[in-house]
Amino acid sequence: MLPTARLILTCLMLTLGLIPARAQDSVEIVFQPAPRPMPTAVMIESGARLEFYFSSLMQGGLGLLRLAGAGIEGPRLDFLGEERRFFRVEDDAWYALLIVDMNASPGLRQLTVRADRGLEEIGFARDIRVESGRFILQEFDLPPDRAYLVDPAVEAAEFARLDEITAENGPTPLWDADGFGLPLEGDTTSPFGAFRVLNDGVKTRHTGWDQRASSETPVHAMASGRVAFAAPLEIRGDAVLIDHGVGVYTLYAHLSATNVTAGEAVDAGQIIGLSGNSGRSSGPHLHWELIVEGHWLDGLDIVALWLPS
Repeated sequence: MLPTARLILTCLMLTLGLIPARAQDSVEIVFQPAPRPMPTAVMIESGARLEFYFSSLMQGGLGLLRLAGAGIEGPRLDFLGEERRFFRVEDDAWYALLIVDMNASPGLRQLTVRADRGLEEIGFARDIRVESGRFILQEFDLPPDRAYLVDPAVEAAEFARLDEITAENGPTPLWDADGFGLPLEGDTTSPFGAFRVLNDGVKTRHTGWDQRASSETPVHAMASGRVAFAAPLEIRGDAVLIDHGVGVYTLYAHLSATNVTAGEAVDAGQIIGLSGNSGRSSGPHLHWELIVEGHWLDGLDIVALWLPS
């Protein structure tokens, strides 16, 4: 699907941080344009080139780094107290996703990148500004027949199960040149990261985005990958979880039907199920999530971000 000029401009503005992702109300299914855009910043050290494809990051945000140079091996980064390895796409440079947990404190945080070249170690250091996510507060009441799903123990058990399923971190991306698009067209009704109060008491967080959808609206895979899970969950109801490689997963919840099975390969835009009202839901809609290396992140960031394939 070719993006319109307006949608290209919107994706560019999101990437450059000119409009906050969580301010968007209406979205359409759009896959990434090519070729690779210009980096927002570049650092050069001992012939190695570190490129940044973001300007600043919000709580729950995601950015991309590219490291190029002859003879570079084993690049790794340290940011917000976690070390991660870069990944390689065929014979291109090395890449890494820079992750900001939704609970990270705003402010300047140091990023360090190191790589080996023979017996030499190459190093970079730069401060990255973490912006406030400006998360809103929402209050919801569940019908009596679903009130048991407010129990924090039920939610904790489900998160533990998802942590176990998403612990696999494949060495290469499974997405293709289309990158990531949205799972359906329509308005967003509840933003990522919102603080929620359920049934006047229990506090929780919204770990994804909600999109308006009547029952049995087709839901599309946001990118190519492999189905890691397709079965009912307590809170998310009938759900599909797709592994996109290098620790990136998307999850589609509250479905009325699933069209795929665990282990199946899927293409970007493929129909994987139908929207519904299963699980901890008060009406038909689609809830979808982005999980990267165990962190729940703002999924609109990966839609706006150019990615190598």
